Amino acid sequence: MNCESPVLEDPIVKPRRFKLEFYDDEGVRHAITIDGHITREKVGKLLDLVEIMAGTPRATASALSVSPHKFDRLASTIISGLKDRNFSASDAKKAFETSFSEKIPLSTVSTYLGRLTDRGILDRVELGRTVSYRVKSEESKSVVSLRP
Repeated sequence: MNCESPVLEDPIVKPRRFKLEFYDDEGVRHAITIDGHITREKVGKLLDLVEIMAGTPRATASALSVSPHKFDRLASTIISGLKDRNFSASDAKKAFETSFSEKIPLSTVSTYLGRLTDRGILDRVELGRTVSYRVKSEESKSVVSLRP
């Protein structure tokens, strides 16, 4: 995949051209260009399209566990280790720190749990001031796509 944007000398000026090139699973080259106002939302939609057209493989829990991204590794920990029960953000934090011998702030865990919930990986249940999560059963048995 090749993304080009102009080198800007003035940091206030936003790029007006964005070009995205990629190859699909049949080796066909695709190029998409945005001329004009570029937003994160537009780029995100393009990347979603690229994922669909390029046949990007969906990630398994074991593949996520070797990712350098904490989000992916937390998702792996949750999907593989906490899938059969309700758990709190503190439980997820403890499971991550035990699995990877690495600290992660509780606020980060809470943010990531919210993202996993938004993406349909987790169910969220609020009882008073207590919030618990549970891996959706169909997601724990199959591969999942965690990237927006």
